[in-house]
Amino acid sequence: MSNPQYYLVLARAERAAAEAKARVFEEAAAQERAQLQDHVDQTTSPLGQRRHCAAVKRRIAAGDEVAAIVGRRHLLSQQALANELAALSAKPRKAQAAPTVGPDALRAKLGLVAGGRS
Repeated sequence: MSNPQYYLVLARAERAAAEAKARVFEEAAAQERAQLQDHVDQTTSPLGQRRHCAAVKRRIAAGDEVAAIVGRRHLLSQQALANELAALSAKPRKAQAAPTVGPDALRAKLGLVAGGRS
């Protein structure tokens, strides 16, 4: 078609479609940001970066929807973070066994190092 008005109308329609598509993507991005605002990433996590990232990967592998990886950010919901902290603090810590041989054994027996007399 050699009608210039046809190409003008076509260009306007393409521009309108592109603007509509951009609006849809902006709305979707805004909704996604709103959902992720209550999530904590590894840089601000009280778990520390390694534990936080491990928790996110473990929860994603289990199919849990409270964790996500967006780019380089590992995100956990506030509730999931609280559960991780509770699980971490609930684990009993192993008492260090007192040495039975060598100079540290005598120090432990005399109570000069941890693991000595009670």
